[in-house]
Amino acid sequence: MLALPVLLALAACGTGSSSSTAPTTGVALPPARTPEPTPLTPSGGFIAMPSPQQVVEAQPHGRVDPFAPVVAATATEERTSAELQLTGLIGSGRSAQALISLGGQSGTVCVGRQGFCPGSGLPAFLPPGWTVTGIDLGRGELRLNQAGQQRVLSL
Repeated sequence: MLALPVLLALAACGTGSSSSTAPTTGVALPPARTPEPTPLTPSGGFIAMPSPQQVVEAQPHGRVDPFAPVVAATATEERTSAELQLTGLIGSGRSAQALISLGGQSGTVCVGRQGFCPGSGLPAFLPPGWTVTGIDLGRGELRLNQAGQQRVLSL
């Protein structure tokens, strides 16, 4: 019972309205002007980022999709081992792959006929008659056999 007067006193304190607000008149005030933002200038050491339009314009049109499947290599005698370049090696567990470029295309090869990598879902990258005989991760070498001739490419 003693708590009842205390609760009523607290309730009365919180429900009153404040009379300190200014009386409203029938005249509408104009909206406050917001200052126009000034363009930021980069401070020393910072380079301004390009606008979205500049990024879109800089993108070349007709670019080849880097994630598109590799088109099956055609067997032409014009391709020589001089065009073939070893660009990298990948080792995962007990398997190894070599990254090569040949005739303007890039792809991976594994040990075997035409460098076919089982389970990759991609066609063989090398033309018929080429065989990957070894990939040495320690030495950075790819060993190929082309028409009976052994070739070694190094990083």
